[in-house]
Amino acid sequence: MSKFKGLLDAVKSGEAEPEQPSQELETQKPEARQFQNLQPKTVTEPQTEAKRGRPKGKRSDSNYEQVTAYIRKDTHTAVKIELLKESQNAQKQEFSELIQELLDEWLKSRS
Repeated sequence: MSKFKGLLDAVKSGEAEPEQPSQELETQKPEARQFQNLQPKTVTEPQTEAKRGRPKGKRSDSNYEQVTAYIRKDTHTAVKIELLKESQNAQKQEFSELIQELLDEWLKSRS
């Protein structure tokens, strides 16, 4: 039996200390005994801080659903131009936000 088997078994099972027969401890060198009494250090996760990288987008948000609609090219181009003009005036709005707003207004007018 390996001198580290008890330690490995203890770590796998989540026990605080490995179980070792006293007979085995007596036959080992003193240096080996001191390493067996060491307990694995618990690594704590850092507090939930702002995650690095990109924020989650609409694609991964369950509140959104991707849809396809056919609109005329000239309408789409004109809308993109207007949205770009607004973004230069610090009034940035995405195309999908505009569509959401217009559809919400349409639904309100129906009820």
